Amino acid sequence: MVALAQTGPAVSVPVRVEFDAPTGCSDGEAFFAGVLSRARRVHRAGPGEKAVRLTVHVTRVGGKVHGELRVNEAGGDTETRRVDGATCAEVVQVLSLTAALAIDPTADLLAPAAPVKSTSGPAPVRAPASTAPSPGRAAPAVAAAPAPLAGSPALPSSPASPPAAPPVQVIAPAASARPERPPAAGPASARPQPSTVAPATVGTVAAEPLREPARVSRPRFGASMVAARVLTSSLGLGASLWGGLATTTRDGLTPSATFAALYLPGDFFGSGDDLGIGWMALAATACPGWASSGRVRVEPCARLTIGVLSVTDHSVNSPRSVTRWWGGAGALVRLTAPVSGGLMLDLDAGVDFPFVTRRFITTTVINQPVGATTSVSPTLSVGLSHSL
Repeated sequence: MVALAQTGPAVSVPVRVEFDAPTGCSDGEAFFAGVLSRARRVHRAGPGEKAVRLTVHVTRVGGKVHGELRVNEAGGDTETRRVDGATCAEVVQVLSLTAALAIDPTADLLAPAAPVKSTSGPAPVRAPASTAPSPGRAAPAVAAAPAPLAGSPALPSSPASPPAAPPVQVIAPAASARPERPPAAGPASARPQPSTVAPATVGTVAAEPLREPARVSRPRFGASMVAARVLTSSLGLGASLWGGLATTTRDGLTPSATFAALYLPGDFFGSGDDLGIGWMALAATACPGWASSGRVRVEPCARLTIGVLSVTDHSVNSPRSVTRWWGGAGALVRLTAPVSGGLMLDLDAGVDFPFVTRRFITTTVINQPVGATTSVSPTLSVGLSHSL
């Protein structure tokens, strides 16, 4: 009654599972069964029921298996956990334990094991004590009915005595009678040993079981179309090829670095100045990993760009090109979203601040300006990428 009074009604958490794994790997039912085996306050969400969404993505990389778990609480934040292992079953088992602990802190750390059978045999039966008195010790006195006298009626037997067993009569002097003692303990091998089962070992969890060690992810390469406003009179359009590398820290951050080669061979939406540009540059981008969780990843980044700018005046009969170096630093916002087949959609929007602002003049009229570089250069790029 005390235990029932202290135990309140358990609130079950509705869960909806989204499972993605390669052929031959575990499925969503195996993952959900692993969660149910550890968390007792979880049930599968019904249609229309607001639930916690568990998104599992398992991939094979060479001889390793990489798993990612995203726990999206209803109306709340999203947490991401990543696990690497040798087999799919091992990775899915660790992810199910992680999900169970994230939903129910009282979840079992070990999956329920099969019942343990006792290896001890049946308890031995104690042999009846011998009725013969041991040497040097008087037999215990047993009360016996006196012998009937001649001609006297026989006394009825006690109702407590079994009818088939006649009373045993032992005659001993009253002075030598001793109180009955319990039988002496026999050798240890003759004693019945109680059947014992070793208690299950209970694991202990450190203060940070879900914190992963820092690790470097696979390199990612991509191609993008780039639009940039380098001159005040035109908008340059071109392409870029880039490669990046990211790492995951123990605190769950995912900082990354990207190196890109840009080439903008022409200008569009030009003004009456009729200046043509050619821009080649190298850009290094660093992101601290402060990204929003979810299917679409948004994070801020910083960028440093160094290149060469070539400008040509097409309004004269004999056009000449002038080449100058161009450099700037700025910031951007990067948006990444999965598409299909391992492809990712990448969108970068940012601004650069040139280190030097240049003016271009014509020689036909002394010091007549025909164009200048911008003091703030906006850029936009859209492309696809894939991890090796």
